[in-house]
Amino acid sequence: MVRWTLAITLLVGGLAAPATAQPAKSDPDWPCTQLYNPDLVLAHVWNGPEPSKLGGHWAADPAIAPLVPKLASTALPVDKALAEIDALAAALPAAERERRLTLLVLGLHETLDAERKKTIEGLYKFGRNQRTLARQIRERNDRLLQLRASADGAAEAKELEETLEWDLKIFQDRRSSVNIVCAQPDIIEKRLFALVKHVEAALGTAKGG
Repeated sequence: MVRWTLAITLLVGGLAAPATAQPAKSDPDWPCTQLYNPDLVLAHVWNGPEPSKLGGHWAADPAIAPLVPKLASTALPVDKALAEIDALAAALPAAERERRLTLLVLGLHETLDAERKKTIEGLYKFGRNQRTLARQIRERNDRLLQLRASADGAAEAKELEETLEWDLKIFQDRRSSVNIVCAQPDIIEKRLFALVKHVEAALGTAKGG
């Protein structure tokens, strides 16, 4: 009984929180220590031409459309993605280079922002599932204590104890992976930053400081 009480107190006392201390947050379903930031704002990373003044859409450009998902994918190492940008910049006519590379930036922002939002939705689902499991563990533990105090509850108590063992293992396994899954939005944001800044460098629009 002591083993169960201690394990449940340690694992679910803080619900789905990671092992390290985290700042207070208003949304209990957000499982990460990182502050919740729902959007990637292009203006925060892009110092190039004003996108609203461009003509056309990136998905209609025969060179840009197939390149955007390729560059956005983490399957392509960042250094190779930067080389792809260099190759595109070198192949574009000088008169079209600024407009079309800016279209590339818009496509990368749109694609990576959508991917990041999908990742954040998955993190919320992760947090909700962990909170639900924590509640179930507490409820089942309370029931187990009742059964152990009952003269005829031994059989049900044994079955419930096995269920709790699996629940606690799943909870701990998830909790151990929370730092990895919570890093994904930041990884996407850093990829966008690296790609956009490389386009800026190709255009000579990067700001100093």
